Amino acid sequence: MLAVNGVSEGPYFGKPSVFYDEAFVGRVHDKEEAVVLRVGSIEMRDVMLEAEPKLFYITEHYRPWPGLLARLSGLDAKTLKSLVAARIAEIKTKAAKKRSKKSTKKIAKKKKLKKIG
Repeated sequence: MLAVNGVSEGPYFGKPSVFYDEAFVGRVHDKEEAVVLRVGSIEMRDVMLEAEPKLFYITEHYRPWPGLLARLSGLDAKTLKSLVAARIAEIKTKAAKKRSKKSTKKIAKKKKLKKIG
């Protein structure tokens, strides 16, 4: 996971984890023979679980949030890189939307100030 440009390592709930732009991407699970990965939504996770049950699974602990476990025995480098790239794309999209929203608010505020002044 660290071979992807822009990712860094840091603690997440006290465990070594991988981040992109301070957003959690994933980590090797400390008890399961798996990698914990954050995905776009619970719906996306459920589709992935259904499509690839031999590779992906969750435990009760992970049920309430959009993440899943990928079995190390079935996870190849290409698939892992693809999953990390998808997470990074999601992070970039969210950041762009946030910047756009801030810009829109600034423009609206400037227009409001012009009307007042």
